[in-house]
Amino acid sequence: MAGPLGRTAISALIVAMMAASPALSHEFWIEPEDYSIAQGDRIRADIKVGQDFKGDIFPYIASRFVAFQRHDKLGVSDVEGTAGDLPALSQTPRIEGLTLFTYHSNENRITFVDWEKFTSYLAYEGLNAVAARHDARGLPRDRIREIYIRCAKTLVNVGPDVTGQDRATGLPLELVAEQNPGTLTPGEDMRFRLLWQGAPQPDTQVALFAKGSEGAEAARTLTRTDADGYASFTVPTGGAYLVSAVHMIEPAADSKTDWQSYWASLTFGVE
Repeated sequence: MAGPLGRTAISALIVAMMAASPALSHEFWIEPEDYSIAQGDRIRADIKVGQDFKGDIFPYIASRFVAFQRHDKLGVSDVEGTAGDLPALSQTPRIEGLTLFTYHSNENRITFVDWEKFTSYLAYEGLNAVAARHDARGLPRDRIREIYIRCAKTLVNVGPDVTGQDRATGLPLELVAEQNPGTLTPGEDMRFRLLWQGAPQPDTQVALFAKGSEGAEAARTLTRTDADGYASFTVPTGGAYLVSAVHMIEPAADSKTDWQSYWASLTFGVE
C-alpha cells in the first residue's frame, strides 16, 4: 500500500473528485488488481472515475462516502483506511468464497450551463423520458442543477470455492449478478438484476463494457431491463467487465436542485 498523501495532494484530489461530473466522466467503479485470488493473498483495488472503462485513480477519503464495505460469508464489515491510501482498498480476505465490496458515495452536485450538454448526457445514459419531463415541470433549459450519487460494487473470488453468489446489499441503485463470474466460460450469457430501493427497476438502460487491451477502447454493449428488472449480456471473452446503469428522479422540494440521479456499477472478471 502506498503511504498517505500529503494534505495538499489530498485537497487537490478532493477538488478533482468533485469536478468529475457525470457529464464528463460517465462511470465510477471499483477495479481490483485481480478478480480471483488465492486465500491469503491481499485484495487490492482502486476507485476510478472515467469513461469507457478508463479513468483516474482516487485515494481513500472517508469524507467522500456514506459507506465503503466488504460482504462475505462472515457478514459485513467496513473497509478501513487512512486518508490518501493508494490503492483505496487493500485487505487480506477473511474467508474463501465470493467477496463483495460496495461503495456508496455522498451527494455531489453539478450544473449544466446549456440544454445541449444536458440532453447529450441523457441520450448517452438512455434516460429517454427525462427531457420531456423537464419541460413539463416548467424547469429552465439553462443552469440545470443535478445531485448525483454513486453506487459501486465489485466481485472477487477468493480461493477455489466459486459457489458463492452476488446479492443485494442495500445500495440505493444496485446491480446484482445472477451468476458467479468464476463459473462462466467465454461465450456464455450472464444475467443481472437492477434494483432501485430494493425493488426491480424496469425499462432502464444497462451498459456492459469489456475492457480493451492496454490503450484500446472498451467495447460497449447496451440493453434495457425487462419488466422484472433483468438484463442479459453475452460475455464474449475472458477479461475484466464493467456493468453500469443510471436512474434519475425528481428531488425533494427543498433540495435546491432540478434532478437527482443514482449511478450503479458492477465490476467482475472472467477467466
